[in-house]
Amino acid sequence: MIYRHIIGACFLLGVGNAAHAYDIRTYCKSVSNAVGGSYQIEEMCRTMEQTSRDNLGRVVLPERIEKYCEDVGKAVGGSYQIKESCAKQELQARSRLQ
Repeated sequence: MIYRHIIGACFLLGVGNAAHAYDIRTYCKSVSNAVGGSYQIEEMCRTMEQTSRDNLGRVVLPERIEKYCEDVGKAVGGSYQIKESCAKQELQARSRLQ
C-alpha cells in the first residue's frame, strides 16, 4: 500500500514532536501535513496507531525493552506503531541471543 510506505517514511523522518504520552491525533496530523495534508493518510495513521496501542496494552514487556522502545517511539514524535515494531524486534533478538 502506498499509504503505508508514506507513513513509514514519515516515521523515519521523525515527523511530529516527542511527547511523554503519545497523542495519536496530533501525531497523525503531523504525518498527514508532512505529505501535503492528506485526510486518507491521517485516517490510516490513526487506525494503525490505535491498533498498535491496543496491541501494546495486551503485553507486558521486560523493563529494558519497554524503556528502550518507549524512547524509540518518542524519538519519532510519539508513535505506538514504532514502539510496537521495536518491541517485537527486540523480543526476537533477545530470544535469538539466549
